Amino acid sequence: TNGGPAYLFENVGGDRNNALRIRTVGTRSNRNGIGAEVHLRAANGENWQTVHSGSSYCSQSELTLTFGLGRASQADQVEINWPSGQHDVLRNLKANASYTIEEGGKILATKPFKR
Repeated sequence: TNGGPAYLFENVGGDRNNALRIRTVGTRSNRNGIGAEVHLRAANGENWQTVHSGSSYCSQSELTLTFGLGRASQADQVEINWPSGQHDVLRNLKANASYTIEEGGKILATKPFKR
């Protein structure tokens, strides 16, 4: 907090919108897929995120990426650009689920997304 006060935020919006979570597992790249760029397209637009191990001094970022989908019921397309240069494309991933995706495009696990 750089000397300032800490804040705690509460989501009071409820469960009206959908989300999708992606955890990357590298095979040729590093084990956690750190550095992988994930680009998601859905009916309401597109977004991208990069898997980071930390974003500031003495910090750890969650390795699983969370994408808000709004009212969209699925991600129409998910592209993953791995540090090794591998490029994977997955289609029609259902909302409100957490996917573990291995380098090469294989879905290793799918679990309901708990909010």
